[in-house]
Amino acid sequence: MARVLVLNGPNHSFDQSAPIVHEALGRAGHSSTLTDDKNVLADGLADFQTIVLGTGFTRRERLPDGSRKLHYELSDAQADGLYGAVRGGIGFVGIHGTGWWIGGEAVKLTGGAANWHPPGLEFTVKVDAADHPIMAGISDFIVNDEIYMSAWDPSVSVLASASWNNQALPMAWTHAYGKGRVFFTTLGHGPNTFEVAAVQRMLANAVGWTAGA
Repeated sequence: MARVLVLNGPNHSFDQSAPIVHEALGRAGHSSTLTDDKNVLADGLADFQTIVLGTGFTRRERLPDGSRKLHYELSDAQADGLYGAVRGGIGFVGIHGTGWWIGGEAVKLTGGAANWHPPGLEFTVKVDAADHPIMAGISDFIVNDEIYMSAWDPSVSVLASASWNNQALPMAWTHAYGKGRVFFTTLGHGPNTFEVAAVQRMLANAVGWTAGA
């Protein structure tokens, strides 16, 4: 089992979901630490084998004139600490908003990004790689969530997908970032997603796999 850090935060309402993730990982046998202190990233994450990030890299603020301003959630030191830790071999589990409105090094870390989605809906997540350890014991499952219209690196390995407008879109994938193992899922708009048993199992498996446990 793995020593995992779950980084809490209000962006994308992850502060409502992070405690559910934290508790589920603990029940699965992982040693999970929940914190909202982003400075732990700048310290290099030496106490952990993998990190779960759902509060994201950016948020958009609507201004009085109707325009939106993009804010960065992490300082340069925090972002550099995260990138360096994963390149050095610490695992990374990215959730939903972590891949929203990002570019540059953040996209290289997550393996993809999105900036649009249709309204939330109930849909089936199809398991595409049943032989991968992250999907072990998981069958197709139903969630009520958002389907991101993602752009993704062709080198990623898609583990699960969903259909929208007759197109199969990836919901979960893996890839490598330096020496680090990365898992990313577009799922996770609200806490209801993390109450689904299959999602909890997928994240627990992903923590173990990214940590090399």
